[in-house]
Amino acid sequence: MKIYFIYSQIPELAGLTRLRRKLVYQCALEALLREQPSAMTVCSFWLFGCILIGALAGWLTVAGCHLSHPILIVASGGGAGAITGNFIGLQFLTVRLRPYLRRVLEERKDEIA
Repeated sequence: MKIYFIYSQIPELAGLTRLRRKLVYQCALEALLREQPSAMTVCSFWLFGCILIGALAGWLTVAGCHLSHPILIVASGGGAGAITGNFIGLQFLTVRLRPYLRRVLEERKDEIA
């Protein structure tokens, strides 16, 4: 699985301007969520799961090392988990979204050009 850090790295969006990339991405996302509402559930699972794992790791660090500012460390762990979960969820979403991007580009090529 290829990892995409920005929208312009997605092959279907690579040749478009920033505004057109955003519009095509939004149209494809709407189509995906209309046809497969469970796609957002998978992304949400990764986000919340990673937040919980990060917070748990922070709590275990505090409990094991008896560090000061335990709330800050647990919150930092949860924040790191949120960043990780968001990244993983967006990668899964992008893989599922690519066929919809192709379809939007094909159906609306006159509007996009």
